[in-house]
Amino acid sequence: MRKNLVGILLSISWNTMASYSLHIERDDQISVSEWLAICESDSSLTVQHVAKAINPETGETIKIQTPNGCIWTSPILRRKYYFTYADGSITLGSGKAQIKKAKQLAQLLGAKVVGDEGEEY
Repeated sequence: MRKNLVGILLSISWNTMASYSLHIERDDQISVSEWLAICESDSSLTVQHVAKAINPETGETIKIQTPNGCIWTSPILRRKYYFTYADGSITLGSGKAQIKKAKQLAQLLGAKVVGDEGEEY
């Protein structure tokens, strides 16, 4: 049941989670406080520790803990994209707009944007 709920949440979470993920990384880990400071200083980012979505079949609200996650709202597309923090790096989807924002965030963090296979963006 939880697997189905997670699948539903990911499929309707503003198209940010893709089958292929990108990551903001650097040699030393990005600290939680450093990441949250970046999120709080950027008005287009909102810290969100719980992701919420509505199950389209039942109308039930689904909540999943996303500690230290941020949502970016694209000012042009008016879409929301998730950036999730875990183990010293930030994971994101692979949409063009989100990659562009990720590069800006990576620069602020002295980091780089890399794909699951290690390629740099």
